[in-house]
Amino acid sequence: MTDKTNNEKTAGEKDGERFDYDGFWKDLIERFFYQLLKRAIPELYEAADKTKPPRFLDKEFRDILNSGDHEIHKNPHFADYVLEVPLKGGGEEWVILHIENQGPGGGNLPERMNHYRCLIVAHYRREPAALAIITGGHKSEKRRYSHSRFGTKVNYEYNNLVVEELDDGELLGSENPIDLAFYAAKCALWSSEEHQKYNYLRTLAGLLAERGWGPEEKRDLLLFIERIINISDMELAVKYREYRRQLSEEGKIMYIPFYELDAAEEVEKRGIEQGKLEGKLEGKLEGKLEVARKLAARGISPDIITESTGLPVDQVQRLMN
Repeated sequence: MTDKTNNEKTAGEKDGERFDYDGFWKDLIERFFYQLLKRAIPELYEAADKTKPPRFLDKEFRDILNSGDHEIHKNPHFADYVLEVPLKGGGEEWVILHIENQGPGGGNLPERMNHYRCLIVAHYRREPAALAIITGGHKSEKRRYSHSRFGTKVNYEYNNLVVEELDDGELLGSENPIDLAFYAAKCALWSSEEHQKYNYLRTLAGLLAERGWGPEEKRDLLLFIERIINISDMELAVKYREYRRQLSEEGKIMYIPFYELDAAEEVEKRGIEQGKLEGKLEGKLEGKLEVARKLAARGISPDIITESTGLPVDQVQRLMN
């Protein structure tokens, strides 16, 4: 990957703020769970009956957490998923899946992974497989839990996928959709400058457009990519949207809203070159008209203005005449 900096921020931290990307990852994993197994636990991928969906054991895990130990209810003492994976030969395998977004110093992950395992064994007499996905800067992350006391020893190893350690060339050449998402996560981890983010987004959208995956797979991947590589500069965001719209019109990707934000409010909040718009839009017509006038004055196309403000096309065209 190019343009790597010495930035110490993790994928969950930006400009002094803390962003929780857990929801982004959970959405991705629910959509591409078997593809994730192919990348991270290939033996289980081969054994799994992929004609059947995995079952997310929310109730079972809530029962495990029904404990007087209140600390296990708080972050970071929380396993994101426990899943039941159907097997080809019958039966099923339970899997602990944890997503770790914290930077260095985020706690003893091996100890926590062992804690999750012990809870499941104690309550259900099941020995689960386990996978930790490390999305922050964790190159030196331990991959096992060891404990020794008076001649009694415990050694617990689990599957660990560290995003930063994945090979860029392998990810970009892969036909596995989850690998493009992991490459996007690497871009998010190391990009701190807005033009750099814009370049990454264009590159990833272009790569996605050329893949032979289905339209819904492309849509969901693009949503993840746009959420995790968060452009703050509105002019660059609008420029990227024009590129994405072009790909959509060519039938190469399915169109989706950019970062699930109201773009009119975002213009008002971020401002564009000449200064920030004053006052809050709050969905009022006059506010949206003011945004449309300023975008039109900057030569932005009617389609983009319509998309950004939610105003009807004919109303936007009248403003531009």
